[in-house]
Amino acid sequence: MGYTDLMVEVRGRTLVVIINKPNVLNVLDPHIRKEVLEVLKTYELSNEIRCVVFTGVGKAFSAGADIKYLIGVNTLEEARAYADTVWEFLAYVENYPKITVGAVNGLAFGGGLELLLTMDLAVASEDARFAQSEINVGLIPGGGGTQRLPRIVGLRRAKLMVLTGEPIDANTALNWGLVNFVVPKDQLLERTLELCEKLAAKSRSSLAQIKELLNGSLRWSLSEGLSRESEAYSKTLISGDAKEGLNAFLEKRKPKYLD
Repeated sequence: MGYTDLMVEVRGRTLVVIINKPNVLNVLDPHIRKEVLEVLKTYELSNEIRCVVFTGVGKAFSAGADIKYLIGVNTLEEARAYADTVWEFLAYVENYPKITVGAVNGLAFGGGLELLLTMDLAVASEDARFAQSEINVGLIPGGGGTQRLPRIVGLRRAKLMVLTGEPIDANTALNWGLVNFVVPKDQLLERTLELCEKLAAKSRSSLAQIKELLNGSLRWSLSEGLSRESEAYSKTLISGDAKEGLNAFLEKRKPKYLD
């Protein structure tokens, strides 16, 4: 399948989704969001693909919303419809059953940062910058910037980013827990793919359950989360993958998981 604003590659067991609209800093306009959803849905049930990497062409991972499109939204009904589609898009990425990794090649501003916040892990190039920049154009975040960001970096740091709209650099993002690794720019995709290959060697079903439990921990009470974890652990313990993993450990060999 061909895409006009994306490049899609399969590297081993990793799907690489590259936003390819560098002339407008890879803004997340409705068409790009539609194409991203099409790609993810195509590979959602694939047993071969274990990890999805998102990155961009040029100076930006993504600069966020398309300002020209936003100017054309003039009624509350239109605004709510737009906000709903953004929410649904980001929720789908956040809850995608495979592990998602952002490879931040440059600017991750506004909605671009909010897209990154939905991902499981993040690797940044040394020159990457991050900003929740909506305040600079008289807006507020509409894709999770006031909700996901403080859960990741803490409330004080999130307030600083959202209230000022000023960017932080890659090392600050690393220190704040916004990204997991900072690497040289020319090694960004290579290092990200290495991380994905490590993940691909794990049990697919266990990875999916861990992701669901960790994401749910932000919504559930401690008692509910512990109960859900206990039930998931019990089911995993009697699974074929667990038996294979335990036997491989005792036999001092690498496991060969069933899925």
